[in-house]
Amino acid sequence: MQSRNSLLLLLVVALTGLAGFAYWMKPYSLGLDIQGGVRLTYQMDMSTLSKDTKETPATLQSSLKKILEARVGSSLGVVEGNVNAKGDDQLVIELPGFADIEKARETLNTTAKVQVYHAKSVTTRLREGRYSAGRQAGSATNPYYTFGYVGMPGKELSPDDPDTKAQYQKMIDSWTLVLEGQDVADAHPYVNGTNTIPSFRFSPVGAQKMEKFTRAYINQGENIAFVLDGRVLSIAPIQDGQILSEDAQITGKFDAQYVNKLTELIRSGSLPVKLNELSSEQVDPTIGKEALKQMVTAGAIALALTAVYLCIYYAFPGFVATIALALYTLFTLAVLKLTGATFSLAAIAGFILSAAMAVDANILVFERIKEELKAGKKLSSAIELGFRRALSAIFDSNLSTIITSAVLFYFGTGPVRGFATTLIMGVAISFFTAITVTRSLLVGMNSMGWFNNEKYFAVERTWWFEKKFEVPGAKPMDILSKWKLWFGISALAILPGLIAIGANGIKPNVEFQGGFEAQYTLSNDVSAAAIRGNLEKAGYHGANVKFATVGSVKAVYITLPKADQLDMKDSGVKDKLATAAGIQYSKGTVTTVGPTIQKETIEGAIKSVLISALLIVLYLAYRFGTSIGGLKNGLKFGGSAVAALLHDVVFVIGTAAVCGLVFGWEVSALFITAMLTVIGFSVHDTIVIFDRVRENLMKPFAGDSFETVVDKSITQSLARSLNTSLTAIGTLFILILFGTPTPELKFMCTTMMLGIITGTYSSIWNASPILYLWDRAVVKRQGEKASLSAEAQREIKHRQSVQTSRSVEPGQSTPINFGSTPTETPTKGTSQAGNYGQVRRRRSAVEKASHEIDE
Repeated sequence: MQSRNSLLLLLVVALTGLAGFAYWMKPYSLGLDIQGGVRLTYQMDMSTLSKDTKETPATLQSSLKKILEARVGSSLGVVEGNVNAKGDDQLVIELPGFADIEKARETLNTTAKVQVYHAKSVTTRLREGRYSAGRQAGSATNPYYTFGYVGMPGKELSPDDPDTKAQYQKMIDSWTLVLEGQDVADAHPYVNGTNTIPSFRFSPVGAQKMEKFTRAYINQGENIAFVLDGRVLSIAPIQDGQILSEDAQITGKFDAQYVNKLTELIRSGSLPVKLNELSSEQVDPTIGKEALKQMVTAGAIALALTAVYLCIYYAFPGFVATIALALYTLFTLAVLKLTGATFSLAAIAGFILSAAMAVDANILVFERIKEELKAGKKLSSAIELGFRRALSAIFDSNLSTIITSAVLFYFGTGPVRGFATTLIMGVAISFFTAITVTRSLLVGMNSMGWFNNEKYFAVERTWWFEKKFEVPGAKPMDILSKWKLWFGISALAILPGLIAIGANGIKPNVEFQGGFEAQYTLSNDVSAAAIRGNLEKAGYHGANVKFATVGSVKAVYITLPKADQLDMKDSGVKDKLATAAGIQYSKGTVTTVGPTIQKETIEGAIKSVLISALLIVLYLAYRFGTSIGGLKNGLKFGGSAVAALLHDVVFVIGTAAVCGLVFGWEVSALFITAMLTVIGFSVHDTIVIFDRVRENLMKPFAGDSFETVVDKSITQSLARSLNTSLTAIGTLFILILFGTPTPELKFMCTTMMLGIITGTYSSIWNASPILYLWDRAVVKRQGEKASLSAEAQREIKHRQSVQTSRSVEPGQSTPINFGSTPTETPTKGTSQAGNYGQVRRRRSAVEKASHEIDE
C-alpha cells in the first residue's frame, strides 16, 4: 500500500510539472466573442454538381474543408482560422480577429471555378448566332462581359440587371462546356505591357480537352468563353491555325489586385460545389475583452470562496481538497490548451462551473470518512473505506454528467460545443484528481504521522439538523410519509412558470426563429420602449430589445424575426437599423440566421433533451439492475430519476418564460446548454441518494421496511447533497452578479443556478418518493416478493451462495463456517455485512476469505 501511494505521489508531481510546462508554453485560443471576428455557416448546394460526378457528399465536404482552410490562410491571412464540418453537408468557418465580413464572404463563397465554354450561340465572322458579344463592364473587382440579342439593338444582357440576369444565365447554359475547375492545374498573373491578365495552366486531362476542342474548330473563328461564377470574364474567337492545349490567357482590361486575388483563389482550389450561406455573425471585440476580465475575476473569487468553505467545514481534508482543486485547474487548462480548445465566454463559464463541481467527489469522500470515524473505525481504515465506498456514487454521477455533455457537444455548435468540451474534460480530470491527488495526500500524510488526529478531520462539524439524527436510537428524517406535501411544493414552484409560458413569456432568439440580431455599443441614452417604438414606426415589427453593461461600456441587443423586411447580406443594414432605432453607436456587430439553421437548432434542442434522458435511464437501469435483481429493478431507479427530472425541466422552461417577461431574455442554444447541465447535476444528486439506498438494501437491519431504508438513506446523504449543491450555486451566484456581462450568459447562469436549486430539491424530496411509490405499486400488483427489499434479500443469498461455493476446497462437499452463518438473523442495530461470506479454508487464509458484501 505504501509503495503504491508513493508511486501515485510521484505521478502527481510529474503530471504537475508537465501540465505547468504545457500551460506556459502554449497560448490561449480565444473565441470570437472575446477577440472579435467573423463566423459564417455554409451549406453545399448539391443541385449544382455536374451529372457525371462520382464524389459522395462526405468526400465533397472533406475537399471543401481543405480548400476553405487554404483560402482562410492564404487569401484572408487569418492564422488561427477554423473550418469545421457540420452534419454531412455544412461547413462552419470562424475567423478570429477578422473584421471585414463582406471580404470574407467574397473570398470564401466564390467558387473560383473557371469554366471554359464553346460559346456556340454567339455570332462569329462565319455565322450568325442568337447573341452578340458586347462590352466589358462591371467594377474593377468584379468584371464581366455584356451580350445583346442579334437584331434587337439596345437590349443588353447583364448578370447584375435583375431583368436580364436569368436570360444571361440561360445563354451560358446553352453553350457547350469544354473544361472546368479541376481541369485547371495552376493560375498566375501575367503582365502584358501596362495590363495584368490571368494566365492558366491546364492539367493533362484539361490540356487534352482543350486541344480536342480547338482541333475540331480550327480556322472557323469559333468563340471561346471563360466564365467565373456565372459571369463571362472573357470571350474571343480562336485565332486561325491556333491549337490550344497546355495553357491559355484571358484577354481584357483587369485590375491587377483582382487578377492577383483570382489566381490565388484558383491555386488554393476551386470549389467543386456552390455554397449557400445559412448564417453569419460579425463580432466586435470591445465587449468581449471587458467581459473576459469580469468573468475571470468573478471565477477567481468564486473558487477562492469555495476553497475557504471547504477548509472551514472539513478542516484538514478541506485543505487537501483545495490543493486538489488548484491542481485540477492547472491540469484542465493545460489539457484544453494542448487539445486546441477555444476559450469562448461560454467555455470559460463551463470551466468555472466544472471547477466548482469538481469538489463534489472530495465532499462525498470526506463525508464517508467522517461517517466511518463516527462508527469507531481507525483513521487509516476510515480513509481507505471512505474512498472505496464513495467510488460508485462518484463514478455513476460523473458519467451521467459526461453523457449529457456529450449529447450537448454532438448537437451543439460554436459556444455550446466549447461549454460541453470544458465540462467533459473538467469532470474527467476532477475524477482523476479526487482519486489520485486527494487520496495520495491523505494516505501519505497519515502514514507519515502528520495530521493523523481525528480532530483535524472536523468529525463533529455538521449541519444543525444532522445532530439530532446522530443520537443513538434516533429515527431518520420522515420523508416518504409526507410525499403529498413535497409534490405539492413542487407544483407551486412550477406554477408561476406555467403561467408565464401561457402569457407568451418564451422569447426565442434568432437561432430558434431565424432572423437578424444586432449588438451596438451605445453612445447615447435611449430606453428599450423608445427603441421598439422607433422600429415600429420604421416598419420593423416584433423587435426584442435587451441591454448589458460591461465596465464603462453599455450595449444594446436588438433582435428582429426573419419576417421583417431585411436584406441579410446588405453591408449597410447595420447602419440602417441603428438609424431606424434612433441610437448612436461606436461599435456594432451583426448576426443572421436562415431557416435551415433555425430548423436544426429546434430539432437539436428537442433531440438533445430526449436522448440525454433516455441514455440516463438506460445507464442507471444497468448500473442499479446489476446490483439488485436485474434490469426490471434497475428501471425503477433510472425511471424514478428521470421522472424527477421532468419537474426540473418544466421549472427551467418556466424560468425562461418568467425571465422573458421580466427582462426580455431570449431562449438560445446556451439556454439548452443550461437545461442539460441542470439535468446532469440533478441526476448526479439523485444518484448519491439512490446509491445509498442500494447500499442499505444490501446491508439491512432487522425490522427495517423499505420506507425506513429510503428515509435513512436520505438522512445519511443530505449533508453531501447540500454541500455539493452549495459550491455550484455559490459559484453561479457570483458569476451572475459580477461575471456575466452579456444577457445570454447571465440567462444561462441564472437558469443553471435556479435549476440546480430545484434539482437538489427534486433529488431529495421527489425522486425517492417516486421510487417508493413505484415499488409499492409493483407490490400491490405482484406481491411482496416483487419488492426491492425482497429482491435485495435474494441477491444477498445468491452472493453468499456464490462466495461459499468458491471457498470450498477440491474434494470438500460443504464449507466450514466460523462465526455467524448466512442464515442467522442479525439483532436490531447490527449490520449483517460483516458476517456475510465469512469462511475459512486454511488458517493462513482467514483474512482473504472474509470480506464485506459491498466491497
